[in-house]
Amino acid sequence: MSKYLYGASVQGIQEFIFATNELKTIVGASEIVKNINNKVKEKYEKNVVINAAGNVKLIFDETQKDILDDLVLNFPKEIKQSAFGITISQAVVKFENGELKDAFENLEKKLFTQRNITEIPLDTNINIIKLAPKSGKPEVQEGIDKATIQKETEAKNDESSAVNIPKNKKNKTAIIHADGNGLGAMIASMNKNLKTDDEIIKAYKEFSTNLDEATNTAFENATKDINKKSIRKVILGGDDMTIICDANIALDFTNKFLKEFEKQTQKQMGGAGLTACAGIAYCNHKYPFHYAVNLAESLCSYSKKHSKAIKLDLAPSSLMFHNIQSSNFTDFNEYIDKELTLNKGIDTVYLNYGPYFVHTQESYSTIDAFNNLSGALMVQGSPASRYREWLTIVGQNSNDAKERLLRINQMMDLKEKMYNKRSLENNLFEFNNEMKLTELTYMRDNKTYTPIGEIDTHLSVVDWSNK
Repeated sequence: MSKYLYGASVQGIQEFIFATNELKTIVGASEIVKNINNKVKEKYEKNVVINAAGNVKLIFDETQKDILDDLVLNFPKEIKQSAFGITISQAVVKFENGELKDAFENLEKKLFTQRNITEIPLDTNINIIKLAPKSGKPEVQEGIDKATIQKETEAKNDESSAVNIPKNKKNKTAIIHADGNGLGAMIASMNKNLKTDDEIIKAYKEFSTNLDEATNTAFENATKDINKKSIRKVILGGDDMTIICDANIALDFTNKFLKEFEKQTQKQMGGAGLTACAGIAYCNHKYPFHYAVNLAESLCSYSKKHSKAIKLDLAPSSLMFHNIQSSNFTDFNEYIDKELTLNKGIDTVYLNYGPYFVHTQESYSTIDAFNNLSGALMVQGSPASRYREWLTIVGQNSNDAKERLLRINQMMDLKEKMYNKRSLENNLFEFNNEMKLTELTYMRDNKTYTPIGEIDTHLSVVDWSNK
């Protein structure tokens, strides 16, 4: 008897959630997105193979053809009407017993094609329609669009929606986006050992459930010692995480989450588990969050690129961060060219020293080492201001910068001065076995990098009175 593999992919989630900077609407939008998967579970639980983070895979037999037809016809409409601004792609593949593995491959190809077909959203505006000032969408009540009404209605049941946007005393907020590595390789490895359709269905269900459990447990463990008002979970499911948090805790939390993600995926799924990469976008708490989310995703992709260059099949966990100072955002690589490149020409120095890794990697720093160094430079009497001056000079004249650094090293007995202030391990002044504070530029890929710009960024966004 023939069977049918149904797949659906929800798109536009980030844009839908972060359309405004009001926490109430962000919380409500997050709940609406979560409810999509909950509705699938409630109505089609016996058919579910995968159901997490807007990714749905269901199997129907011939006797359920009417149910499948109804799903294909009405599911996209229900989702779009309950969440104005979200779109959904869907596809169906018919297969016979023993063909499920090929059916999954064919389904992904069809979904990829569907995702690239432009859809007209329900809240499309035309020139004669009055627009809501906060969202730019068609107004349905005084100053409010349909999607905002839906989000605020959903948020009424969540007490945390009354909490303000998390920020520190410098009014700095962080948007963090993390995404797992090695998922495709793990699935491919799993598929090699699966023969029957029943084995495939069971394995995919367990895989999806275990991955979701691992991600949620990693988040809970990473937030154990964090004030709940300082962090807001927005998207957490599958191997994805997006949160808003106080800038003070962003780096420490992300470091803990990446470590816990490795630990929990290994525990839940066996083998080497999975790794993850993350991007942290620091911004003023009133900065448009949709730009910050785009930057966080771009920083995550930047980390993945460097991690995969080290090990393609299971890229090591890493993160990259940036403090937004421009009025808008397109791509992090443009930031590198416009804001993070000094003295363009013969003696070019790049300020994008990261990404920073959970575990030691050649020519890169670990997150722990970066944290230690940043903390040490906040000690009274440290040469932080002198390094900031050096950073200005190196962008103008490399020879003057070398002389300035020599004078700094002559004036400051770094180890004696700092070890009297703080009790830290012996490698405080090393990013790895080659990098020391007394040598501020390092070669990688035939380019010259300095970590001082990112250290200065971290020092400037964190309220160190609370550290």
